[in-house]
Amino acid sequence: MNKKQSKFIGVGAAAILLIFFHWFGWLKAPEAWLAGLLAPVEARFYSWGLNFSALKNYQRLNDENLRLKGELGELSVDYLKLSELETENRYLKSELDFLVTVNYRWQLAKVIGRLPLNDNVFIIDAGANSGLKPGLAVTVNQGVIIGKISQVEQNRSFVRLLNDTASQLAVSFGDQSGRTNGLLSGQAGNSLVIELIPQNEPVEEKQNVITSGLEELVPRGLLVGQISQVEQQVGQIFKQARVNQPFNYHNLHVLTIILKN
Repeated sequence: MNKKQSKFIGVGAAAILLIFFHWFGWLKAPEAWLAGLLAPVEARFYSWGLNFSALKNYQRLNDENLRLKGELGELSVDYLKLSELETENRYLKSELDFLVTVNYRWQLAKVIGRLPLNDNVFIIDAGANSGLKPGLAVTVNQGVIIGKISQVEQNRSFVRLLNDTASQLAVSFGDQSGRTNGLLSGQAGNSLVIELIPQNEPVEEKQNVITSGLEELVPRGLLVGQISQVEQQVGQIFKQARVNQPFNYHNLHVLTIILKN
């Protein structure tokens, strides 16, 4: 019998003896002592196992949270795009209905930017290739003029808003047929003022202000706004009036350029 076989027989005999002693309860005291000795170690390993499991669950939940946030962000973007598209479609339909009734030739354009040092000048995505030229009226919301084309390139143009300090527009009061009552200009602070109004010209608050038709490329009757205040200038030939804008010009995205017939 070699050493390996002897060792194997010895281990087997010891195992049989341990089973025999355990069966008759002769190992209860040593087993209890050993269990007490190993209990702290067992508790530590169990705690580590729980912590490791919790860490795995945390990582899984965190990954799931990030995934859901990404999906929610994509859904929000899609909803906003859909909402903007629906709003734009409703606007375009009402705008086209108006343009058909007034029989204007027109060109739609989108605002694609502003001048870096002057946000009262829009850049639009239509230019000479679309028939645009300086001086044409730029409108929104069924005939409300907001400015004029100031510069044209092949595929884009620049729109100077009425409230820009370099802007001027010949205007009339809504009840004065065929007359030019003054010159509208932009003032500091984005306000609108009509100057050169004769002192004997009747002007009242809340009167509509429209384009006079004096300018070759701007048709008569486009709405500018309403008189908010009349300022008498004692001893002067002319007086002036302040005009309320119908809305904030800087929230616009789609514009209509009137190509006068």
